[in-house]
Amino acid sequence: MDNHDKKRALIIETATKRFAHFGIAKTTMTEIAKDLSLSKALLYYYFPDKISLYAAVLEHIAKKMFSKIKQGLQDMDNSEEAVLHLIDMRLAFTMKYYNLFDQGLNSLNEMPDELARVIQLVSDLEIKILADIFKKANERGEILTEDPTQAAEIFLNAMIGMRFCVLKDKKVMFIPTKEEFDEISKMQKKLAIIFLNGLRFQKQH
Repeated sequence: MDNHDKKRALIIETATKRFAHFGIAKTTMTEIAKDLSLSKALLYYYFPDKISLYAAVLEHIAKKMFSKIKQGLQDMDNSEEAVLHLIDMRLAFTMKYYNLFDQGLNSLNEMPDELARVIQLVSDLEIKILADIFKKANERGEILTEDPTQAAEIFLNAMIGMRFCVLKDKKVMFIPTKEEFDEISKMQKKLAIIFLNGLRFQKQH
């Protein structure tokens, strides 16, 4: 890692701590620059605005989460255990970094390109992990699915849909309360069991 990458990584790490503690709306670029003993001009050289830095922080957290999920999956040879592990880890990271999912984002008229890119990246990584779980379960003869990636996409879309069923305030764009996140996670676990039982039933017939 060269000096440019090291400096960028340090900025992201510092911004992560501040965003996680205060949220994006209550954090300024001036405060982040001060934490790092950098000039604002140098900070803006790496990240032209707060949204681009916020997107980089979310990407950093997402990659850390998926790395942790993959690590936990290494010794698992049961699809139900694996999917429930993924859901548990998603909830754990959401609770740990809850302030990152700032309600101030709901005031945005449209999704900034940087955030849309990160959301798509998260979706792609999650589909890849789920497809791998289904593929291995298929190879073990545990379930039957001709297209693990398609099954992963269907399951992920169903999990995402549950978020909107649970939200108390339907005007909120996509950020449930902590209690709602917990409720969503419980529902997603029930969905996982039903979904996998369906793939097992398909194998038997």
